[in-house]
Amino acid sequence: MDRNQIIGIVLITVVMLAWMYYMAPTPEEMERIERQRALQDSLAAIERIDGFEADPRDPEALIRPGREQEPRGAFANTAIADTLIKTVETPFFIIDFTNLGGGPAQVTLQNHVRYDQENVRLIADSLRSAYNIGFLSTENYNIDTQNLLFTPRSTQRNMSVATGETATIAYDLILEDNRTLTLEYIIGGDSYEIGLNIYFDGIQQLISGSYFEFGWQPRLLTTERSLSQESMYSAAYVFAGGTLDDLQLTSAGTDRRTLTGNVQWVSTKTKFFTQIIKPAGETDGVILLADVSGADETELSHYRSILRMMVPDNEVSSFNLFIGPLDHIHLNRFDENAYNMVDTGFRFLRWFSDPFVKWVVLPFFTFFGGILPNMGLVIILFALVVKIVLYPLTKKSFESMAAMRELQPEMKAIQEKYKDNPQQQQQATMKLFKKAKVNPLGGCLPNLLQAPVLITLWRYFQNSIEIRQEGFLWAQDLSAPDPILNLPFSIPFLGDYISGFVLLMSLSMVVQMRISGAGAASNPQMKIFQYILPVVLFFFFNQFASGLSLYYLIYNTLSIGQQMLINKQIDHVKMMETVDKKKAKQMAREQKIEERKKLKEARNKADS
Repeated sequence: MDRNQIIGIVLITVVMLAWMYYMAPTPEEMERIERQRALQDSLAAIERIDGFEADPRDPEALIRPGREQEPRGAFANTAIADTLIKTVETPFFIIDFTNLGGGPAQVTLQNHVRYDQENVRLIADSLRSAYNIGFLSTENYNIDTQNLLFTPRSTQRNMSVATGETATIAYDLILEDNRTLTLEYIIGGDSYEIGLNIYFDGIQQLISGSYFEFGWQPRLLTTERSLSQESMYSAAYVFAGGTLDDLQLTSAGTDRRTLTGNVQWVSTKTKFFTQIIKPAGETDGVILLADVSGADETELSHYRSILRMMVPDNEVSSFNLFIGPLDHIHLNRFDENAYNMVDTGFRFLRWFSDPFVKWVVLPFFTFFGGILPNMGLVIILFALVVKIVLYPLTKKSFESMAAMRELQPEMKAIQEKYKDNPQQQQQATMKLFKKAKVNPLGGCLPNLLQAPVLITLWRYFQNSIEIRQEGFLWAQDLSAPDPILNLPFSIPFLGDYISGFVLLMSLSMVVQMRISGAGAASNPQMKIFQYILPVVLFFFFNQFASGLSLYYLIYNTLSIGQQMLINKQIDHVKMMETVDKKKAKQMAREQKIEERKKLKEARNKADS
C-alpha cells in the first residue's frame, strides 16, 4: 500500500467520522425517538386485544377486551379471578364497580331508555373494569390492570348518592413489597361526571420509562333499533390544540390513528351517548382504534380511545370522566368543546351550523321544551318562527317566480319567433326581462341564502337527543322513523315500511310546486319535475328521523300558505293596475271632451 492510498483512507475515515458526529441525533431527538418507539410498541400490544361479543341487541352481551398475556413478575400474584361487585346509585346513573381492574363494569342511565323501553346500559362487562391502565414493566411484561384483582377499601356493597352529595370509592393493588397502585373514584349526585385519581405509590419504579396508557376499552352498547344508524354516528374523538379530530369507519374494517403531544380529552360515542376522558395533566399522545364488523343492517362498531402519558413526579394522575348522553347542558358543564361531537352539519358548513345550533336552536328547544307539553309542538313552533324570519327572502323568491309565470306567454312567443336563432332568442328574452324589471335568478338566490339553515336542520334533527324518545301523534320517537305501513318486502333505499310524516311531507311538496312552479303548465319537463323530486325525497327521507319530516311538512305547509297569499296580492295589484288604466283612459276622454267644449264656446264668442 503506497503513501497515496494511506492518505486516501485516512481522509475518508476523517470525513466519515465528521459526518457521523454531525448527523448524530441530539439528546432531545433521542428522547423523541424513544417515545415514538414506545408508542409503536404500545400499538402492537393493544392490537393483541381479544374478546367475545354476543348479540349486540342484548344488554347482557359480554365484552371482555384484554391482552392474552397473563401478568408476570412483580404483578403475578394479583392475577386471580375472585371478583366483588359494588353498586353505586345516583339520580343520573347506576354504576356496578368491580375489583377486577378496579373500576366500573356496568353503567345504567336512570333517565334514558332504549328502543325497547329498557334503561340504557352503556357497557355490560360484568367481570372487569371498562377503564384500563397498561404499561410495560421493567421486567419486560405487558401489564393491564383489567386483568388484576384490586382490594376494595370498603366492604359496603350498595351505596346511594343523592343530589348535592358525593361519595368516594377506592381500590388498592398491593404488591409484596408494599408498593401500591390506588384507584380513587369521586362520584357526585349532580351530573354524569366522575373524578378519578390514580396513585402510583412506588409503582413508578416498576414501569419501563415511567410511561403508561389509560383508556376506555369496551364497545359502547347500541341503544337504537337501527344498527346501521348507530354505526353511522359512532366514532372516536380527540380534542387537541383547539381542534376536534375523529376516527370513523364507513364500512367494515379496522383502522388506527396516533397523535403525539398534549391533548385536552378523548372520547368514543354512539349516536346519542358518549364516554369522555379528560386528563388533568399533560399527555404524551393518544391512540384511537376502530373496528367495524358485520354487513348491511348488522354492522357493529367498536371504538377505543387511549391516552399515553408519563407518571408525574408526585406519582398522582388525575382525570375527569363523563359517561352519559350527548346532552348540551351536561356536556357544556363538562367541557365547552365536548358538544362539538354532535353532528350539526357538513364540515364545509360548520362555520355556520355550529353557532346556529348553539345560539339559536338549542336555546329555543330548551326554553319552549319546558313550556309546551310536547316536543312535536316545539318543532311546529320552530318551523313557524323560521318561516317568519325567512319571510322577506321567500317573499322575494315567490314574487320572482310569479313574475316569471306572467311572462311565460311572451317568452313562448319569443321562442317561436326566433326558434332558428338561439342567440337572437336569448337577446330578446333578456330584453324582455329588463323591460319587465324581472331577475330570472330572483327565485333561486333567496332559496340559496336559506340553504345553510335548512341543511343544518336536516343534519341536526337526525341526531338531536332533545327529541329522542319524544312522541307526537302516531310517531313514538321523533328521533326515529314513524312507520304507518309495514311492507311484506323490502324496497331498496325505502326499506320495508312507509313513514307517515315523510308521506305527508312529499304530498305537501307536490302541492307547493304546483302552486309556485313557474311555467309548469307550458313546459312538460317542469310538470314532470313536480312529481319526480317529491318521490325522490320520499325514498331519501323514509328512514330518517320523523321529527325532521315533521319540520319539513310544517315548513312546506306554511310555504303553501305564503305562496297563495303572495299570489293573491299579485293578482290584486294586477287588477288595481287594470282599474287604474281604465280610470286614466276615462279621465283622458272626459278631458278631451271638456277641451273641445271650451274650444267651441271660444269660437262662438269670436264669431259674435
